Amino acid sequence: MSGVIYKIVTGNEVYVGSTIDYKHRAIKHKSSIYNKNSSCYELKLYKAIRANDGDWEMSIYEENLSMTKDELRIREEEVRLLLGATLNSMRAYRTIEQKKECQNKSEVAYRNKNREACNKRTAICQKQIVKCECGLMITRGSMARHLRRSKHLKLMTSPELA
Repeated sequence: MSGVIYKIVTGNEVYVGSTIDYKHRAIKHKSSIYNKNSSCYELKLYKAIRANDGDWEMSIYEENLSMTKDELRIREEEVRLLLGATLNSMRAYRTIEQKKECQNKSEVAYRNKNREACNKRTAICQKQIVKCECGLMITRGSMARHLRRSKHLKLMTSPELA
């Protein structure tokens, strides 16, 4: 696959992208600028182009890159950082460590924002007593662990339940 890294300049701001079909990508960018029905209409890039009275220029930064999709995205991310692209709404590529870090941050933010509701749900699960199919009464919060225990498995295989 032959890839292309391209840049779009509007005013003094830059956007960096990558594609394997440059002409088609240019057409998609052009149609997304003023098409209010486009899902991309509200992106930072198109807002900036509209703010600059539709003045923008798209050019190839690197071409004939024989790379996989992931390698192309990695290179796009390198170029985005190199050129200081401010119009990209998100990174082109994130390492597994960066994804985990981001996920951990979002989970912590969710827990902090909804701490009271989470604590309430946890308390309900820990206090609510339910009857397992093996016949034992246990708390709802410990059901998953109980289902893996040997006591549950023995009770389920006993002829008394059949």
